[in-house]
Amino acid sequence: MHECYAREPLDYEDGIPIFSLTDFYVENYERISIDHLNHFETTGNNPWIREDHWQEIESSTEALIKKYATKSDIKILDVGVGMGRLLGRIPELQRFGMDISKGYLKHAKAKGIEVCMARIEDIPYREQFFDMVVATDVLEHVLDLNLVVRKILSVIKVGGIVIVRVPYKEDLHCYLEPNYPYDLVHLRNFEENGLRILFEKIFNMQVLEWSLTGFNGGRLRVGSNIRYYGGAVRRILNISNRLNKGVYRFLRKRIYQPTEMNMVIRNSQRVFA
Repeated sequence: MHECYAREPLDYEDGIPIFSLTDFYVENYERISIDHLNHFETTGNNPWIREDHWQEIESSTEALIKKYATKSDIKILDVGVGMGRLLGRIPELQRFGMDISKGYLKHAKAKGIEVCMARIEDIPYREQFFDMVVATDVLEHVLDLNLVVRKILSVIKVGGIVIVRVPYKEDLHCYLEPNYPYDLVHLRNFEENGLRILFEKIFNMQVLEWSLTGFNGGRLRVGSNIRYYGGAVRRILNISNRLNKGVYRFLRKRIYQPTEMNMVIRNSQRVFA
């Protein structure tokens, strides 16, 4: 067993340590991951996110990891590692990942990431083991947000960095539709002040910075006079992207809403699970 773990796993599957039992929550997200992986293995794409959109939001988080990971011996944990796409971009760090999808974990393990199957509520790592933790597109899914944040903070060193990425001001209406195929998907939405209150006021952490991303998501700004001319807007943006990247980025941020938000937090005190 790797030194990162505080206890023995319940079992192993394909060399992956298992720390959580299967329940309705795990089964629900396993169904989602199976549909994702089946589509990915057939087409090479994510069925719910355009590749250019995914590349944009992942690149924004990658840039923050590289900004704060100033030494090569940094131990980084990706909570909700998925297929390991994000950590696959930074092979120079000591990489660890956990998820509740065994299918995802097989992909992440193949990228050289030390992985385990565990819900965040059952986080199996030693206290204060990691220098950095990232949680991307995770906090909107969990049942008990405060418990999950406490668990994440318990495994990071004092002074360590947490980077979270969450959907930004998302409309959750679609998840209430009777014909929506999954029971649980996104359970809450976020904006900068609410997330700052969570980390600064409830957990007494230090928010270092936050930024918006996902301008490729295609949501036009409310009240924009050009919202009825989507095709023409896309053509103008495509032309500007070819001719001048700076103009393209400026226009995109004026026309489209961001879909995701990154926030960087410093763990300013020891937190027990």
